[in-house]
Amino acid sequence: MDILTQIPIGTKFRVKESGELVKLEEIRNFPTRYKTINESGEVNYYKTFEVEVIETT
Repeated sequence: MDILTQIPIGTKFRVKESGELVKLEEIRNFPTRYKTINESGEVNYYKTFEVEVIETT
């Protein structure tokens, strides 16, 4: 398993709840969460357990 705080920016995730594909923009800490952007440009934040890695850059 990868270290969830050291995933490269640009990594593609699938949101577990909705199935939406998003791209990692920034990693925030305490608690660890990912700032992501979807295809329509919307920014959302997800905790590490709310997404799964699809493709790393």
